[in-house]
Amino acid sequence: MKPDLIIFDMDDTLLTSENRVSQATKDYLLKVQQLGYKLTLASGRPTEGMLAVAKELELDRYGSYIMSYNGGQTIDVANQAVIAKQSVTKADFDRIVDFCRQHDMMVLTYYEGQIVCEGSHKYMNVESQLTGMPMIQVEDIKAFVKTDVPKAMAVDDEDKIAHMFATEAMQFTDELAVTISKPFFLEFMSKGVSKGAAIRRLAEQRHLSVENMIAFGDSANDLDMIETVGTGVAMGNALEIVKEKADFVTKSHDEDGIPFILERLLEIEA
Repeated sequence: MKPDLIIFDMDDTLLTSENRVSQATKDYLLKVQQLGYKLTLASGRPTEGMLAVAKELELDRYGSYIMSYNGGQTIDVANQAVIAKQSVTKADFDRIVDFCRQHDMMVLTYYEGQIVCEGSHKYMNVESQLTGMPMIQVEDIKAFVKTDVPKAMAVDDEDKIAHMFATEAMQFTDELAVTISKPFFLEFMSKGVSKGAAIRRLAEQRHLSVENMIAFGDSANDLDMIETVGTGVAMGNALEIVKEKADFVTKSHDEDGIPFILERLLEIEA
């Protein structure tokens, strides 16, 4: 049976270590779309940081979707219309900022097409480099950002982020969704936001079956997506917990792991 959607995380899944779609993967994904398969991107990235890849893969031409901010926003790529959206309130954002200040972590968010940050860290420019979005540093991010935001993110060393996720960040889980994307990014979204939840909502809106979907991922924020769909695929470079929950494990993002397994699942040669 033809899957209703084939869904891809971006960083370290669809994209190589060089932050690009390999030619072999691109050619294969264009081919399957020509045969009538629909692709969707699901990432922690902001919408603006996903559009270039979506258009490179011609998702706008073939009519598909982008799920950005870990599922906080879903758009129709063809017209960029927002299908679903959940934001972090200004009050909750201010609490997150206070938390990051208390624990000496850099904090950033997305505001008026820019990445806005307070503080500094050796990883502070990673999000801008990944997404291609401009970044500005401000002295008081609470005063600068005056509205609800799509998500907020703490940036620090991997060990500290893991510790904060397992301990201190739990104080937010009654009001917010908290996850790790990159190992140095601790992400805060509106309660109930996740890639899996976005997939379920889209399926309901568009009369699709989650059981008849395939999803690819590598990180902690991909876990519920992998478990939500009928066929979850972990990349060869994925976290061990993602591999354990997946139905299949393919080659790494630097070894064209996506076409490698899709050739077998779809029975379509590259």
